[in-house]
Amino acid sequence: MHRKWIAAVVLIALFGSVPGTVVAQGSAVESITAAELRTHLEFIAADEFAGRNAPSTELKITSRYLATLVASYGFRPLLPDGSFLQDIPLELTSLSTGGTFLQLRSGGETVRFSFPDDFGISRSRFTGSQSGDLVFVGYGLEAPDFDWDDYGDIDLAGKVVVMLEGTLPEEHALRSQENRRYLYRRAQVARVRGAAAVISVISSEREQQLATRGTGFSNTEGARIAEEPAEAREASSFSPSFQLEVRHSAGAALLGVTEAELGEMFEQIGRGEQVRSRQFTDRMVDISSRLQVRHDHTSNVVAYLEGSDPELKDEYVLFGAHHDHVGVRNGEVMNGADDNGSGTVAMLEIAQALVRERPRRSVIMVWHTGEEKGLWGASWFIAHSPVPVEKMSVELNMDMISRNDPDQLYVIGSNRLSSELDVVLREVNDRTTRLNLDYLYNDPAHPEQFFFRSDQFPFIQYGIPAMWFFTGAHPDYHQPTDTIEKIDYTKMERITRLVYLVGMAIGNRDEMLVLDVHPEITSRGAHNLNVEWR
Repeated sequence: MHRKWIAAVVLIALFGSVPGTVVAQGSAVESITAAELRTHLEFIAADEFAGRNAPSTELKITSRYLATLVASYGFRPLLPDGSFLQDIPLELTSLSTGGTFLQLRSGGETVRFSFPDDFGISRSRFTGSQSGDLVFVGYGLEAPDFDWDDYGDIDLAGKVVVMLEGTLPEEHALRSQENRRYLYRRAQVARVRGAAAVISVISSEREQQLATRGTGFSNTEGARIAEEPAEAREASSFSPSFQLEVRHSAGAALLGVTEAELGEMFEQIGRGEQVRSRQFTDRMVDISSRLQVRHDHTSNVVAYLEGSDPELKDEYVLFGAHHDHVGVRNGEVMNGADDNGSGTVAMLEIAQALVRERPRRSVIMVWHTGEEKGLWGASWFIAHSPVPVEKMSVELNMDMISRNDPDQLYVIGSNRLSSELDVVLREVNDRTTRLNLDYLYNDPAHPEQFFFRSDQFPFIQYGIPAMWFFTGAHPDYHQPTDTIEKIDYTKMERITRLVYLVGMAIGNRDEMLVLDVHPEITSRGAHNLNVEWR
């Protein structure tokens, strides 16, 4: 199947079956059309691309598709090896089914549960073994303000703690927005009290879903950039405390009850009632986790268009968008049409327009990989830039630009380093697209922390003025329902045109954008990495 898709990419590039491969008449900005955006998006957000996980064969095909098309438009490679693909080496780990187990020792008998059919391990990058006496803490909730404490004076040091995943009644006070923190930190409370491991018995709803699908828990690969320095690797490592999930058959066996009795406990929680905690004197749990390691790579797509001015062509305007998504989860494809198929294909349309009318400065277009894994691609590119970072005037990032209110656009970062960037944005918008610019998420202190969550941030860390064009989250975010049928292509066209025009305006200025906002950042470069943004 993969060979067929590669062949399709080649045919598209050679024979121009994607509209716009051949430059048509008309102005550059008018070449950016909803119809062409839709054609590209219907391709890369198709089920056959399996959610474009990083790394995956499907994402590699996406990278080839982008590189082939942008080359056909007239862009050139910029990387030292003459390629459009900037490879990032990865180390990937998954749990070994043979070396990973959970077992109960009680009354001289041992019961072993299989991975991943009976249980799953959430903290899959930790390898090792733990044993401890079993303690049951009901719902595992510590909320003294609401007269609910499942822990009391139980000593959890070195113990294996079992709790129920259940759901409180919808009207319960602990489910309100201001009190949900008590629910989110249930396992954390056990770990802070010294638990060697926390085992959650999954909810009745999840148990039914697994039974209906006939599947066990996922064995998702953990991944990291293989060349991370030791201190960064240590900072990103998980705590050496196991966190497991078990199905009802295993949960009942661990607690020494029937599945029917376990079901009654879940019903109690559903009524907002506490389930009695219990310490055992004759039940010991052993946990073992073993990893298997493989190496792979994922790639940024980097393309270059020389500026039209001999004096300014050694300075750069950058456009960026991440082309990865989150793959397949629980057997369902996460197509990522809005996130971030929308920004990915907008870049193609902008590239095509730029060839028609080049700015004075040169243009670098980067389709970043691994944004969903922690801004891998943007961080790697800026740290391994093929051009001097001090020559980058601006980076314009598009991530999720095709949903919600047709006239609204969130802007993040436009006034954080350079007042001139925000002025250019407003002037161009007022003159052309006239979208309602919303700065709600621009504050680094906003609870949603969007300022740090997309690919403009690594550039800001280097002192490069950068902004994120964003239309907001929605119920389909990171869901299998983020599909092409939900896309507002007209809005997408307006935003894509705005980004192109902002880039052109900055690319044609006599001077690079000034750094005049943050008192600690007065020049571009890695020396800004220690500046505090929170």
